[in-house]
Amino acid sequence: MKRIYIVAYLVLVMQGLFFTSCRKEHEYKKYFGDGEILYAGRADTVIVHPGDERMLLSVVLGNDPLVTKVKAFWNDGKDSIVKAVTPEMIKSTVDLMIEDLAEGTYNFTVFTYDNKNNPSVVRYVSGTVYGSVYSSNLVNRRLKGITYNTDGSMVNISWAHGNPDEVGIELLYTDKDGNSKTRMIPQKEVLTGLSEYDGNTKLKYRTIFKPDPNAIDTYTMDYVEVGLPVFERTLDKSKFNVHILPTDATTAHGWVMPNMWKDDGGASSFATINGTLQWFTFDTGVSTSITRFKTWQASDRLYNQENLKRFEIWGSNAPAADGSWASWTKLGTFESKKPSGSPVGTNTAGDVAYANAGEDFSLPPGSPKVRYIRIKGLEIWGSGNFTVLGEITLWTSDR
Repeated sequence: MKRIYIVAYLVLVMQGLFFTSCRKEHEYKKYFGDGEILYAGRADTVIVHPGDERMLLSVVLGNDPLVTKVKAFWNDGKDSIVKAVTPEMIKSTVDLMIEDLAEGTYNFTVFTYDNKNNPSVVRYVSGTVYGSVYSSNLVNRRLKGITYNTDGSMVNISWAHGNPDEVGIELLYTDKDGNSKTRMIPQKEVLTGLSEYDGNTKLKYRTIFKPDPNAIDTYTMDYVEVGLPVFERTLDKSKFNVHILPTDATTAHGWVMPNMWKDDGGASSFATINGTLQWFTFDTGVSTSITRFKTWQASDRLYNQENLKRFEIWGSNAPAADGSWASWTKLGTFESKKPSGSPVGTNTAGDVAYANAGEDFSLPPGSPKVRYIRIKGLEIWGSGNFTVLGEITLWTSDR
């Protein structure tokens, strides 16, 4: 029985070899007709390099010294390209550049030929040609946001995740010395930090795509131009201090001035002694140009009683010791708003949400640098006879 099995197996193997040989012979006859089959040395490898409406075939030759040319066919043998091979090119690579191809997938048959024009056994390769259909679906990678670190020494650019075909992003910017800089952002990078940049200039970026690792062409998007946001940082409240001058209102009711920088949204507040049109002073600890500030009302009396409604902000670097106004510069007059406009004592949910979030106020551009802040009350929301301020936060663009 074992002999029968072995014989049957050998018959199957011989049939496979026969059909393979017939197939090769058929492929040969398809291109070269009948006759005695003599083969040139076949190419070792054919590497396909896709391109933009073109294809590069890199044919790695074997060691047959009689090979004189390489030829590739496509479009069912209707189209072809040929390149001569000299003896010194044996065991090297011959490139066949095929131009003016329509976008799509192509099957190639590649032969080498000897000095008697005998072809080799065929090499089959296939590849995709890219073009306008592919490129029309490409877009620049999305820039999610631009932020600064706490002191403004670095700008951080946040990107969406890159397309798998993306080579990277070409980023152009200007450094602090006015020099143009180029930086390549890798496909997997989603956060880019720039430490040397001119904040008054714009960034430009574009995404570069490569549809295949072996591709000979890349696709580059148009530049996108974005401006850097204005840098701002909050003033460090740990440096704030009470600075009471002779004409200033002092603390009353146990609501001390440092409550204004406790970052509790007005839960604990500052209150002055009884009086009208009062002012008070505090030291920020550093001379800066204030760009904006935010205030919170005392949360237990929103839009009511002694909460500030209209007020002035003044600044100085060297307040007069007698508390006079000669050394102060007025930075602006401001008024708190109530979204609903409802009467005192009636607050909507929107009013409460707005007050609890804090109210933003901007100072005019180019405001002078000041270290000391004086707040002068002009009007309160209710009918009280002193002034209350829940909390204050200050911002500057100074680095």
